This record gives sequence, C-alpha cells and structure tokens, in this order.
Amino acid sequence: MKASITIYPYEPFPLDYGITLFNFQNKVEYSQLLFRINKLKKQDTLVDDPDRVVHFYTNPKKILEERLTDISFIGDLTGYNLNSTSNIKYVLKKILHDSPILREKIENLNANENNLVFEAITAYDSEINFDPFANFEKLLKAKEIRIDDSNWQSYCDKITSIVGFYSEFTSKKLLLFHNLERLLSHDQLNELNDYLKSLNLLVISLESFPMTLKEDDLNVKLYSIDEDHVRFDY
Repeated sequence: MKASITIYPYEPFPLDYGITLFNFQNKVEYSQLLFRINKLKKQDTLVDDPDRVVHFYTNPKKILEERLTDISFIGDLTGYNLNSTSNIKYVLKKILHDSPILREKIENLNANENNLVFEAITAYDSEINFDPFANFEKLLKAKEIRIDDSNWQSYCDKITSIVGFYSEFTSKKLLLFHNLERLLSHDQLNELNDYLKSLNLLVISLESFPMTLKEDDLNVKLYSIDEDHVRFDY
C-alpha cells in the first residue's frame, strides 16, 4: 500500500500506484462526495475539520499524516486546462530550479532593466514608483510558455500528457479525477495504469455507473459501493 483514502462511514481504502476507480452506484452519495471534495479543493472546508467525511493519506511511513499538497484535485478531464496559469508556474519553477545559469542570467537581466527604469524615473520631478523586485518568472511567462496539445487525438492523449506533466514538473503523489470510466476504454485504462506504475504515481477516479461484477479485461483496482451502500473490493 502506497497511500490510502478514508470516506465515512467505510473502512479505509488502500491505494497503490496506478489507477483506482471508486464506483458509487448510489447517485446521491456520489454527488455529495463530489460536492464535499470540491469544497475541500476550494478550501471552503478546513483540513482539520472533524466533520470532514473524506481524508487522503499519501505518506506510507506516516499513515495518519494528511498532506493535501501532495494531491492535485483535477476533477473533470474534459474541462481541465493543462496550460492554466498555475500549471505554467510549475514549469517556470522547475526550469529555474534545474537551470541555475539561466536563473543568474534572468536576475542580471532584471537588474539591468531596473537600472534603466530608475535612470528614466530620475529625469522627472514627479514621484514615480515601480517595483524593482518584480518576480522574474513573469519574464519567462511573457514568452508564452505552454504545453503543446496540438497532437492530441483523444481524451487518452490528454490524460497521458497530464500525467506526464505532473510527474515531470511537480512532486504531486496523487491525482484526483472523476468520470474517467466514461471517457476511456478498458484498453486505454489498462495502458494508463501501467504508465502510472512506471512513474510511481497514483490516480483516483470517482465514478457512478451500474455494474454487477468487474469486467475481466479491466486490470485497474476497483472499489464498488452498491445502492445499499455495500462495498465490494475488486
């Protein structure tokens, strides 16, 4: 077990690298869980709130230590923007961390621009303010760095890029989606599952679809909770 998730009133669900599907066949329970997780994502719910019904544990050495910074709450794959401002910040931080020479050059460039602006300001009698410590990440952002998505042909391509992005540019341990089962075939889920295991990364997808037994050709971990709240582990 690499991690676990608790969802009241069920026993803890052990997680391992790869994909884990949580299938809540009771629509009301599924909807309430998504609603509560969304409130947690938006920080409307306090991390240490004793009434919170879902908890994530991502450190196998400290199984009761909850670190939400290890998790990315992605949600709906169809509406997820890989080139969001927050994601580009991950790229910039990684570039600057891994390239000290580039960081030094950007700092020098920033210093030179500050000197030029300061010289221009002193030519006027009016008081003019500027920020000489403006974050030089903005200089790189101005170059419109983005993840290339022109070759995507399917949602499988999109999620593969998302997984690769988080593995390369962040230290996230768990990615949380919902409704992947509706967007990916069993073959695609199995391929993605193998890819995640090679990256030592966990993916959870919250689902709500009718089922009786797990299909034989699906290799991912599946927890199914039926209409009567009876849990089945596959």
